[in-house]
Amino acid sequence: MAKIADEFGYVIKISDEDMLAISLVDNGINPYKKIKKKSLQHKVKNEYKRRLIINIIAFLKKSSKNKEFLIRKLKIKTKTKSKSTVIETIQHKLNKMHVKNVDKLNNIILHHGRTQKRKVPKHSKTRKIRK
Repeated sequence: MAKIADEFGYVIKISDEDMLAISLVDNGINPYKKIKKKSLQHKVKNEYKRRLIINIIAFLKKSSKNKEFLIRKLKIKTKTKSKSTVIETIQHKLNKMHVKNVDKLNNIILHHGRTQKRKVPKHSKTRKIRK
């Protein structure tokens, strides 16, 4: 059993396998790689998915445009105006999704701001005329 301090300062006990999964994800292991221990592989995938969900929720909380983008991507139809209920429904939907789908969604979010830039078209009069 390993002891770690949570975000509130309380010391909690977790199993050695959970601690090993956390350290493997910290060191950048590929979560889709086969590991001999099936239980360890399952815990690594769960830890990786948990971290992806935390990143997606942080992206969601940055602005209302990000929230609308994520609702559109997940195809959620909500009529609630409360911010907490929308976040809870998105988090519930993310927990139900497969790890690979959450990973794809995280990659879409990472590239969202970079790929949606408008390009100013070049006007034909601004080009140089060659003789």
